[in-house]
Amino acid sequence: MEDSLSFAYAVLKAIEGRIELTEQNILHGSPDSMEKYRQLVGELNGLQYAKTEIKERLDRLEKEE
Repeated sequence: MEDSLSFAYAVLKAIEGRIELTEQNILHGSPDSMEKYRQLVGELNGLQYAKTEIKERLDRLEKEE
């Protein structure tokens, strides 16, 4: 079980890092077209969804212990 938790926290950390990078790219004008902007916003939405799901499941697991 501990290995699973360690893995989940590592994935969560990687997702949070990617969210930060994507937000910075959007805020600093990295997208040079509307298509690229939409792609980055879609990526950000997906990452935020994944982060929320992982955090909720980790919270439930910690409450069970």
